[in-house]
Amino acid sequence: MRSNTRDSRQAEILDAALAQIKENGVESLTMSRLGQLTGMSRPAIYQYFASREHVLAELLINDLADLVNEIDSQVSASTDAIEQIQVWISSSLSHLVSGEHSIIREISEVSLPADLRGLVRALHGQFMLGLMSPVRELGIESIESACNFVYSAVQSATKRIEAGSNFEAEVYSVQSFVVPGLLGMKKSQPGN
Repeated sequence: MRSNTRDSRQAEILDAALAQIKENGVESLTMSRLGQLTGMSRPAIYQYFASREHVLAELLINDLADLVNEIDSQVSASTDAIEQIQVWISSSLSHLVSGEHSIIREISEVSLPADLRGLVRALHGQFMLGLMSPVRELGIESIESACNFVYSAVQSATKRIEAGSNFEAEVYSVQSFVVPGLLGMKKSQPGN
């Protein structure tokens, strides 16, 4: 029972934090403000989170975990490596341009507590694993270079979409650019 209450209180604090950030930006978030928003005292908030940075880190971790789960489920629905890469691209773009993720991106610019940095890095690694596996299946030797190539194209498309470009057109452009590039990486390897 205590665990369920604790989990629901933490969720309530995180929901209040996200709402506050959406409305007034990251800098407006304080432990006092969280107390006001949740009806808890400031010391009570500290029973659930050690600091404001821990609240922010938890929001970032939750977003990354959602992204990893979403991509894993969508990529695993196919067995074709090219299709998996295309799904990874469209799913990543969809998540990265969502309104909530732009708030999370703002959070990621705040210093993360040292005790949570490893978890954030591990979740980002999990996100990239959804791409690494199909790239490996293509037989590309330099998996890291290939994944960086794809990720850079997705990041560029994210910026274009945020600047007003059409989402579907950007997904198509990235997929049309990346797939031949990856296949070219495979062909250009010595011995092929």
